[in-house]
Amino acid sequence: MPTQSHKPPRPIAQRGSSLAGKAYWAMVQRVALTAACIDLGYIGLFLWLGSVPLALVNLGSIALYLGAYALIQRRRNVPGLVLIWAEVIGHSALGSLLIGWDSGFHYYLLLFVPAIVIANAGRYAAPIVLALLSYYIGLRVLCDYIGPLDPLPGNGMQLVNWIHICIAFALSAALAAFYRRTILIAERRLLRLATLDGLTGLFNRSHFQEQASTALDKCARQGSPVALWLCDVDHFKRVNDTHGHAVGDKVLQAVARTMAEHLREDDLLARWGGEEFLALLPYTDAATARQVAERIRQAVQDSSLDMGKDEQSLRVTLSFGVTLVQDAQDLKAATARADQALYASKRAGRNCVSVDLG
Repeated sequence: MPTQSHKPPRPIAQRGSSLAGKAYWAMVQRVALTAACIDLGYIGLFLWLGSVPLALVNLGSIALYLGAYALIQRRRNVPGLVLIWAEVIGHSALGSLLIGWDSGFHYYLLLFVPAIVIANAGRYAAPIVLALLSYYIGLRVLCDYIGPLDPLPGNGMQLVNWIHICIAFALSAALAAFYRRTILIAERRLLRLATLDGLTGLFNRSHFQEQASTALDKCARQGSPVALWLCDVDHFKRVNDTHGHAVGDKVLQAVARTMAEHLREDDLLARWGGEEFLALLPYTDAATARQVAERIRQAVQDSSLDMGKDEQSLRVTLSFGVTLVQDAQDLKAATARADQALYASKRAGRNCVSVDLG
């Protein structure tokens, strides 16, 4: 049987929730820089429209955003976020009071709502959103009461409103894209946790059984043979006791890589438990399966694990049990036959392949 080399999936990175946190603060930094650039453009716009006060407000906004960026860069995240909040709340108020509510400065307050709900626990989100709503309504009432303090001439306010609408839509789309990407990353991580072994990146037991049932049903319809082999690392407890569990983990990872490199893409390989590995080989008879197992056994025997410059390299061996599977209903019994063949290899002195066809 020709084999195609393929690498196993990489082990799952044990990062907890830090991945989403890093992505969030990286996004906040990008938002701060983007907003500073927008405010730089606003300075020219408002000078052109004749509103020096608003040009000065945007100059102060640039300073706040750059300060927030610098703080987050130094991992002082909370003070940086406070500066961004202060800028948006203050800028929306000053802009609305100076040239009027219809200028659209208040749109930026609405962009905070999804960020508040997603970034805070349920009991904190509602009070913060209500406080923002109160501020929003209060600002609207105040603007209606006192009118524009420094109105723009001609169609200036309408132009500013159009610009704010475009920017608000663009920022909303960017935030939605970020949250969608975060959700997709979380889904992929959950899928890997549900289907793969965290140490070796191979299939876990439950996912192997699901995939094996599908493969066996297909082969049964076609009348094709399916082989199964079970193997484990010889004297693995001795490895752990002598060198420690960290070295034992490296041994399992190295063995998993070697196995995967000698199997085809259609073959199913799983960490069955502890130092045991189970493989299902569709379209494979017992003789060919034994040859594959022998190649893997020899490859593991010939390889060594680097233990560092002060220690000798570590070599391990594998024992195999091979059998055939008739169909999905026979999988459990076939696994038991492979286990019996594996014990026959152990009794024969280990580092060998035995076959049990039932």
